[in-house]
Amino acid sequence: MSATIETLRQLSFFAKLGDDTLRKMALILHKRTYSPGQVIILEGEPCQAVYFVAQGLVRARRMSLEGREHVLGYVGRGEPFNLVPAIDGSPSRASVDAVTEATLYIIPCRRFREIMRVHHDVALAVMERLAAEVRRLSDMVEDLALHTVRSRLARFLLTHASTGPSSPAQAEGLGGTAEERQSRRHWTQEEIATHIGTVREVVGRALRTFATEGLVRRQRGRLVMVDREGLEREAAGR
Repeated sequence: MSATIETLRQLSFFAKLGDDTLRKMALILHKRTYSPGQVIILEGEPCQAVYFVAQGLVRARRMSLEGREHVLGYVGRGEPFNLVPAIDGSPSRASVDAVTEATLYIIPCRRFREIMRVHHDVALAVMERLAAEVRRLSDMVEDLALHTVRSRLARFLLTHASTGPSSPAQAEGLGGTAEERQSRRHWTQEEIATHIGTVREVVGRALRTFATEGLVRRQRGRLVMVDREGLEREAAGR
């Protein structure tokens, strides 16, 4: 058995489930570890399994007909992914790969549907997760439709740019949880563009403008916030 009731309870998705449900899930789940960059799901493939992140961070992304990639989001410890195909039998809606080394608990789609029919606490947990995802994606659509690239880039920098490390480990992007390391990791302009829904050239121009305006600066190959209040005004569209 690759999971126990105690280990599952530590993960947010399972925290509210009853002991009987957890005991059943622990018998069915199996564990697998993926290396950084390793593909877990390919967009358009038949549903094979539902995944729960035990450790690490994974990324969901889609490709447009023009070949542009867009990051739909990141999934961290305790969270599930590939729920929709497991429920409606449709192909997987996004490709998913590991950002860091990621340990996942896996359950085949058919078995997960059986669990949902019998254990209503699992069905409720899935509904709550999907409701949260609808809210998040709605916010993403609003962001793309109503906010400029400068505004979206400012918000990204407020989340991910360094404010000056307090320790040598932080300066190198080391230490902390996988999610914290993700926030401190080196982002290429291509990755930033993908994340905020634009192209690399536009990100490059905006970053140079931000540097000229004194909002950010380059320091040892990293972007450092110089004027947080200025970035916050940009993020708010002011």
